[in-house]
Amino acid sequence: MKKKIYIILAFLVILTLKEVNATPFSAYLPGGKNYLDQANMLVQGNSMITIDDMFVKADTVYTLTLPGFDLLGTGIHLELSGQENYLLGDIDDITDCNVDPDFIICHFTTSSDETELYFELYASQLSLYYDYYGIEAFQLEEGAASTSYEEYINPYIDTTTPEFSGAGAYVKSYQTFELIGAIIANHVVAIDDIDGDLSNQVVIVTDAYTTNEQTVGDYDVVLSVSDSSGNEAFFTLTILVKDEIAPVIIGPDIVDISVDEITIIDGIIANNFSMLDEYDNILNDYVVVDNYTANKRILGEYLVSFSVEDDSLNVASKTFTVNVVDITNPVMVGDNIYNSYLSSPLYLSDVLDSVSFTDNYYDLSGVDPTIVVDNFSLNELVPGTYNINIEMEDGSNNVLSETLTINVIDDVAPIISGPVSYSGSYNNALLVSDFVAMLNVSDNVDALTTDNIYIISDNYSNRVSEVGNYIIVFGIIDINNNEDIHQLDITLFDDVAPVIYVDNYIVTVNLSATFNENDALKLLLNSNELANDNYTIITLIDEYKGNEKTPGAYIYRLSFTNENGEVFEKEFLVKVADTDGLNISKDLLPRNIAIYSSIFGYSVFILLKRRKIVI
Repeated sequence: MKKKIYIILAFLVILTLKEVNATPFSAYLPGGKNYLDQANMLVQGNSMITIDDMFVKADTVYTLTLPGFDLLGTGIHLELSGQENYLLGDIDDITDCNVDPDFIICHFTTSSDETELYFELYASQLSLYYDYYGIEAFQLEEGAASTSYEEYINPYIDTTTPEFSGAGAYVKSYQTFELIGAIIANHVVAIDDIDGDLSNQVVIVTDAYTTNEQTVGDYDVVLSVSDSSGNEAFFTLTILVKDEIAPVIIGPDIVDISVDEITIIDGIIANNFSMLDEYDNILNDYVVVDNYTANKRILGEYLVSFSVEDDSLNVASKTFTVNVVDITNPVMVGDNIYNSYLSSPLYLSDVLDSVSFTDNYYDLSGVDPTIVVDNFSLNELVPGTYNINIEMEDGSNNVLSETLTINVIDDVAPIISGPVSYSGSYNNALLVSDFVAMLNVSDNVDALTTDNIYIISDNYSNRVSEVGNYIIVFGIIDINNNEDIHQLDITLFDDVAPVIYVDNYIVTVNLSATFNENDALKLLLNSNELANDNYTIITLIDEYKGNEKTPGAYIYRLSFTNENGEVFEKEFLVKVADTDGLNISKDLLPRNIAIYSSIFGYSVFILLKRRKIVI
């Protein structure tokens, strides 16, 4: 039964303080209509539970009646459960309950296997109600209607078991067929001092006789009977069945036994012969002649004789021949699947040398297998899957057939050949395709061309006109995923004479003003570095933004694109002066020198590449 953990803990505490005795009647149906016994209820605070689960009837409609919420108070929670939950939850949420101020009435039907119920109730005024009324108006009764309250009536308890009389043993001939029910009805009597004759209520507990009605043996049938108070008595009826007919042996005259089987003579008899008796199920056999056991590892024919005896000492005999034969195929030792790599290919002799053969009886060492099919030879260097079918036969004509599968795998990578380094002028901008044209490819199997070359990494393509060292890594892969990598180191040098240009645009801004892209455009237009035109301005680097009120020097690089798509980049050094416009922090001096140098170098570089202007 489901008992809430907190309730259990509460009960444990209570039990340590005071002994709780349950009603002795909880395992019986009540003497009246009300199942709720106050002696079986434990009330602690505002909770009431059954001490012992109540005995109930299965598949029966019950009605539970409780005082209404005017008497019990609020927060009413109910649980009535057994094999399943019948009433569980807050009372207002249980659909099978009708709730009003005076009464709470609930209905439920027990399941087909229900025997006991657990009851639990919580309400905010339950303790007050119980102290004054006890469990008056608490009623669990059979039926679908709530009737007037009746106090719990103790049942009459019958503790005397019924008694069996009649035969303790029954002897019958194998020639008669009698059902156990007929034997019990005709020969067993059960009497109870309260309920009277209960013979028609005798139940079979265990029955070793049924299905053995015409089988010789002693069979116990355990019977039981219960009175209306649940008192149960047991009785053992022994039935004897006699056998007078000799057994019969059914089986072959010749039995073939494999020479490699670990078989004893008793096992041969049990596996090949049936010993039947009209009445006995268990027969005792014994060997009279055994020429097999001493020769079970030698091929040949050997005479065996055995007898069988039933429990009535009736004897039957059988003589047969054991033929020791070899019926086991040879066994191959080695793998069935081989991988032959083109970097170190296998051949037919390699494969056959890797396998050997064993047999349960014959020595096959040095015996070569018969090659039935060979699809591998002549394809040793052609990638693919090929089969070799072989056979091995022993001295008893047992033949083993095996298929060897060889996977010829191309593990040889293709080759990219060509220059590994290149040096040239930054002014001669070569494309990646120009470098690919300098390469050659080859493969041992696949027909590959430079069109199959792909780029793994490339830090050159976006700097084809910039002085520096760059790397392009080329790759090629054949159809079997073998890959070769070729690295080309590229050095671009400057062979163009320098052009000197002095950048005057170091802009000083005091803390009360700002400098923006429109101011920069005006300066460039005024200095004739830009022609008078409409420009789209893009900010490339802006260290100035966010530092407008912080003294220091900041790089501010802009891109100017005119209506013809021509792009001009310009980098400004924006110096934010302090309030007096005189001082720059000494901590910024090294940084400023570096920035001035970078601006000068970058301006010269931009002019060399883009404008070719000499001042």
